[in-house]
Amino acid sequence: MNKSRNKLRIFIRPSILGMLIIILLASACTPSTPPPTATPSATAEIRSTATQTATPRPTSTPTLPPLGSEGNPITIGFILKPEQTAATEAAEDIAFLIGQDTGFSIESTFYPDFQSLSAGVINGDVDLFWLKPLEYIYLNWEGAAHVMLLTNHLGVYAYGVQFMANNARGFTSYYDPELNASTGDPVAALQQFSGTRPCFTEPDSLPGHLLPMGLLADTSTPTLDPVFVYNYDAVIRALYIQGICDFGVGYALTGDPRTSSGVLQDLPDAQEEVEIIWQSAGIIPNTNLSTAPGLPLDIRYTLQEAILDIPDTPDGLTLISTALNYDVKALKTIEDTFYNPLRAAIIPIELDLQALTWQETNP
Repeated sequence: MNKSRNKLRIFIRPSILGMLIIILLASACTPSTPPPTATPSATAEIRSTATQTATPRPTSTPTLPPLGSEGNPITIGFILKPEQTAATEAAEDIAFLIGQDTGFSIESTFYPDFQSLSAGVINGDVDLFWLKPLEYIYLNWEGAAHVMLLTNHLGVYAYGVQFMANNARGFTSYYDPELNASTGDPVAALQQFSGTRPCFTEPDSLPGHLLPMGLLADTSTPTLDPVFVYNYDAVIRALYIQGICDFGVGYALTGDPRTSSGVLQDLPDAQEEVEIIWQSAGIIPNTNLSTAPGLPLDIRYTLQEAILDIPDTPDGLTLISTALNYDVKALKTIEDTFYNPLRAAIIPIELDLQALTWQETNP
């Protein structure tokens, strides 16, 4: 009996020891308490402080001096290249005369081409600027120009186009030389050219191609592919000798291409052989002076009166003609509606005015 108890004790003791070892190992593997974290309120406070530090301080916007003062002159835009010294000097003299008359600070600015000028106009860098008719229509359509003054060139403020043909072609003339105007129905006059071949000057010429094409399209007169002969003398010569084209076009009201010195020297009977079939009214305005729409009306009227005074000065018209490289006989005020006949005439041919005016255009 004593031996059995001893055996039992030997069996129990190792089991208790094993359990103690397991308990000690489990305690050693228990992870330690994690470090305390910041409370939500403390985090929000840190973020709020950082945001306040990053906010930029407000800055003041500089104020320009009044328009027309020394620090903010009124600008007049000219399309002139640096080598055109006589023209640039004349433009600067014009600015001086306007400044003397108005008391404003006036500055002439120069651009090498219409693309550069139009960018300056649209950006608001120019207050007054000289424009040809399609240039004006384009910038006015862009909302960047309003016509103020129009130039008189060769005795008229606007000129037209005439359609001509050799007498032998048998077209009926609707032109009265005593009135220097056409009579009768323009549709009937122009539809005589249906299916025939025209002689034009250059593709981008307003009187020598674009306007005649618009007038023909407006009267539903289809024609064959044109022949471009590149000047008005060549149009008359082509019609005189025949075989090149059936009819041609030229300018009107500012003269007659049949009586140019180049034609009369070689073809003194051109007026008898080549007749005018139909002539438009003066629907092509001359070069104008336009203003930016944002120019205050009181300043605009003051400038307008001062510029109208320039022709009364001894060299006023000479200065304007030299600066524009364009013979100017007088100036007058006009409204935008003066351009409506030209707008209506070119609508049928759907011109890309930006592309057309950004390249060099010809009269």
